[in-house]
Amino acid sequence: MKKSMIITTLLVVAVAAQAFAGGEGSVKIPFDPDVGWAVINTAGSGKLIVVAHVQNGLPNEEFVVGVRVRYEDGSTDIHEDIATLTTNGQGKGNVQVQVDINPPAGDSTLRRVAVRVRRAPQPLYLAVGWDIPLK
Repeated sequence: MKKSMIITTLLVVAVAAQAFAGGEGSVKIPFDPDVGWAVINTAGSGKLIVVAHVQNGLPNEEFVVGVRVRYEDGSTDIHEDIATLTTNGQGKGNVQVQVDINPPAGDSTLRRVAVRVRRAPQPLYLAVGWDIPLK
């Protein structure tokens, strides 16, 4: 069990480092300072990469992750229930998701990106990033 926690921790650090690589376009946004955070990043391949982290959940809790992207022209892509984040015995958990983005020609940013992490029916945690640069 201890070995798997160490491997999980190293994986989380590697994923977070990947999300911050290049500096441009990645944003870390808290769900709530006591709950966790999301890192939102774009890739030149037309992908939005989101790493969601729950820091202080209940042990072995499952959350469903969704992402909503609004473009500069007001159009929206909605990706509901695209991944499950499961906390460990200490209430910590991570998940990385990648979704295709289709910004209109000439857009330089994603106007709004909302990351939703929820356990039905509650709690619901939301992290919202504004003007995320496209790579």
